[in-house]
Amino acid sequence: MKTKLTEAKFRSAFGRAGQFFSMVALGAAILICSSASAQNVFVSGRDARGGEIFQFTWDGKQSIFASGLYKPWDMAFDSAGNLFVVDYMILGGDTVGNAAIFKITPNGTLTVFASRLSHASSLVVDKTGNLFVADYDQGVIYQYKPTGSRTTFASGLYHPVGVTLDSAGNLFVADNSIGNIYQGSIYKYQPNGSRVTIAVLDPGDRPADLAFDSMGNLYMADSGGNIYRYALGGVLRRYPRTTFGSVPNGAQSLAFDSAGNLFVVDAGGASPTGGTIPNAIYKFTQQGVRSTFASGETLDESFACLAFQLPMAPASSQ
Repeated sequence: MKTKLTEAKFRSAFGRAGQFFSMVALGAAILICSSASAQNVFVSGRDARGGEIFQFTWDGKQSIFASGLYKPWDMAFDSAGNLFVVDYMILGGDTVGNAAIFKITPNGTLTVFASRLSHASSLVVDKTGNLFVADYDQGVIYQYKPTGSRTTFASGLYHPVGVTLDSAGNLFVADNSIGNIYQGSIYKYQPNGSRVTIAVLDPGDRPADLAFDSMGNLYMADSGGNIYRYALGGVLRRYPRTTFGSVPNGAQSLAFDSAGNLFVVDAGGASPTGGTIPNAIYKFTQQGVRSTFASGETLDESFACLAFQLPMAPASSQ
C-alpha cells in the first residue's frame, strides 16, 4: 500500500500514541482469524472501528484478520505466515519519524518489529525472511534481518514506492520524479546492491506500486489510474510497456493471486463529471477483463493496500 498523491494521506492524523501503544502492550486489540488459504486476499484499511486488516476469500466473503490498528498501510507476508504491516501514529504533534512496522505471527502474537521510520511506503519479504522497506521521505530502502537488525540496502532515491522481488531475488523499485527536473524511473537492484535502470517513466507518471506476474512481467500501478505492463523477458527497450488496464480514479496497490488474477486498489476520489468515485478493489483476469471485487462505498470501509499470503514453508524433518 503504496507517490506524492499518497503523501497527504501519510501526513494526516494518525491517532493518539499513548492509547495506541497501550493496546499494543496489552495485545488485546489484535484479533486473528484461523489460518488462511493462499487464495485469500488481505487488505489494509479502515472502518467505523478504526484500522483493520480485512480478509476476503476468492468469492468475496469478508472477515476481519486483524484490528486495533490506526491507519495501516502496506503489508507483506513471509513464508512462515508472519504478516508485516506499516502503521502510523502522532508523537509530539507530528507524524514524521512515527511510522512503525508490526509483525503478527500466525498464532496472533503481535510485536513491534521496527519503529521510528519516516514514511514506510512499501514492504516486501524475500525467500530467506529479510524484510525490505522503502522509506518514502528519506529516499532509502532498508533491509531488516529476521532478528530485526537493520542496514541500508539502497540510498539516493527521491520518493521510492512499490518494492517487489522477482523470482531470482532481484529487488525492483519505482522512484518518483523530483518536480519537473527529473523523470521517475524503475530500478532493479541485484542482491549485492548493484543497480540498473529498467525504465525511465513518462513525465506525467505517478508510480504507486509494482508487482510481478508468474510469467515475469512487471506491472506498475499509476496514481493517474492506469496499470502498465513491462515485458522483461524480451530485449529491453526504452519504455518497453503496454497499458494492461485502468481503474476509474487512481491505482494504488497491486497483488496477484496464484491463478494469475490481478487485484488492484483504486484510491477513489472526486469524479471529473461530478460526484464521488468510491474507494474499491478491482479484479483483472489475465486477459485484462475488469470486475469489481469489493467497494468501500457499499461496505462503509476504506481500502489501502493488498497482500496475498505466501505458500507456507515446509516443516523441517527431525
